[in-house]
Amino acid sequence: MSEESGSKVRRTSTGRSLVRTLGRGAIWTALGLLLVRGVGAVVSPAGTGAAAAPAISPASDQAADAFAVGFARTYLANPSAESLAPYLAEGARVGTGTAPKVETAEVQQAEVSGTEDLGGGEAVLTVACELRDSRTLYLAVPIARSGAGEVAALGAPSIVAAPGIAAGADADRPQPLAGGEAGGIESLVSKFLPTYLSSAEAGDLSYLLLPGTVIQPLGGAVALKSIGTLSQIGDGEGRRRTVLAAVRVTDPSGGGTYPLVYRLQVKRGGADGRWYVAALEGVSA
Repeated sequence: MSEESGSKVRRTSTGRSLVRTLGRGAIWTALGLLLVRGVGAVVSPAGTGAAAAPAISPASDQAADAFAVGFARTYLANPSAESLAPYLAEGARVGTGTAPKVETAEVQQAEVSGTEDLGGGEAVLTVACELRDSRTLYLAVPIARSGAGEVAALGAPSIVAAPGIAAGADADRPQPLAGGEAGGIESLVSKFLPTYLSSAEAGDLSYLLLPGTVIQPLGGAVALKSIGTLSQIGDGEGRRRTVLAAVRVTDPSGGGTYPLVYRLQVKRGGADGRWYVAALEGVSA
């Protein structure tokens, strides 16, 4: 073999050794990267990353906010069963109201101003609706969000004094007021709701509230037309219950009539053993 041929063989052998060395190095580097970052981080396309995006709460994501705003606008503009049907969850119902009679009662701007995640995909979103006549109405809208991202209203909203903490919720269907205490609860609600809607002073409610509870009344923003069916969440007869009160109210300025549902936490206690309101959904308490 000539010297030139031997030199070529040595160069080829050296090159193959270098390739093998580099190949081993690349393999060990890749293995090290897999161990440090995880398989998903290496094989995922650029920009996707291995870590899943943080879960978005149904009480705060943009889709739920947009839904609640759309529901509130539609509700105040035309609270009819036909117009609200596309927003309602299966089996949910809202009584029929009447549309405002004056244009100044139209919603000029609306946005979510308070949220409360109730768990199980349910939430209460409070929507601040600024009307053309410079009034602001706050609607507490109960919603449910499915795993696929759909949003639906669980029923009628309530008009509240300000955004705040919801009193709580349960996924069970409403049941008739249970036990011999039904009369005492009905008496409490029949006194509380008219005062809550009409009074401007929080002190006017103090006799009806559990000690330590403060609820700001609406001060005549809407007028009570009638109180309908009372029901409760669950079928228990305990000293503390979640009561749903269906009411109809009118807007003194706009002329519209709206069916609402107020969710109250009521509790029996004190030396006299009578029932008190412990919290009101959508209201700071």
